[in-house]
Amino acid sequence: MKEINMKNIKNIFYAGLLVLGIISFAACSDEETYDFPGDPYNRVYIPDNSGSYKIIQTPISSISNLEFETILKCTQKASENIKATVEVDNSLIAAYNEEHGTHYEAIPAAALVIENAIMNIPAGAMATTDTLRITTTEKAEVVSTLRSQNGYLIPLRLTTIEGGASQPSTNFFSTYLIVTVLEDNVNHDAVEEDITGALVTNQTGWSATTNGTVSAWGDPIETLFDGDMSTYCTLSNNSEDLKLDINMGKPYTFDAITLYYGYSYPGWGSYEYGSLSGGMTIYTSNDGTTWQSAGGITGNDSKFCVFYAPITAQYIRLMKPQGSYGASLDGGIFTIYAK
Repeated sequence: MKEINMKNIKNIFYAGLLVLGIISFAACSDEETYDFPGDPYNRVYIPDNSGSYKIIQTPISSISNLEFETILKCTQKASENIKATVEVDNSLIAAYNEEHGTHYEAIPAAALVIENAIMNIPAGAMATTDTLRITTTEKAEVVSTLRSQNGYLIPLRLTTIEGGASQPSTNFFSTYLIVTVLEDNVNHDAVEEDITGALVTNQTGWSATTNGTVSAWGDPIETLFDGDMSTYCTLSNNSEDLKLDINMGKPYTFDAITLYYGYSYPGWGSYEYGSLSGGMTIYTSNDGTTWQSAGGITGNDSKFCVFYAPITAQYIRLMKPQGSYGASLDGGIFTIYAK
């Protein structure tokens, strides 16, 4: 039997790798065409530009950041002009919700402004010269009605393709825009002089609870209602968002809340520090179980939070999100401004 030459085998092996490398390089270097064996069509597709947007509803205005843009592309240079149409296809919502465990709703057609739904790929090109743009209408009376707590889903789908032996892609023919709605009753530009309610000083029967811990070196949580800003508690939670729940014992109607702490030195004056910081969310409830967001705080170390419209509730929840070192909150005085 002829002896196997291991050196020759190694040479053949490395030569094979070199050939494969050359083939791969040639394939990767071809940036203009993407031919698929056995597919006679030039496939038009939507790049994955799916995104999430918000609509913020306040008692005086509606704010939307929905501004979506995309072009279309095809897998080969167009042999002739290609015309492609993109439409909102709400029939895709049910399948999307089932797959993702969501409950998004269809956004009313009158709420959208769609530009360049029909787009063109010129002969010799691989992308549209037009850009599809989708925004919300400027009609405030329409946007103000968009208040679904489930949010909205805008499914975009390639519907018709004409010219250049083209067809829609079989797997990149749609993209999805998610629009969530936030109710925000917080007047972020308000100052103390905008408060019209009266400060509640009799807080008999008020109580507070937290999902965090109360620091042993501080004062107990009940000091929030003693009227003394220099006695204050420190709350913290290192595993989840920190919650401070206030039970006022009965429903109040109020247009502002305050939370702060500080010090008073005879001969030196008083020093106050606001405890309401950016990122915190305020919730209210009538039963302590079902909560409704009143809005979020954007300023840092604020003493007051003023609402556009008065709120009626028995329970108030302050939620502070986790930061780099968990979530913590100092509070010396908490009360409301009742109407």
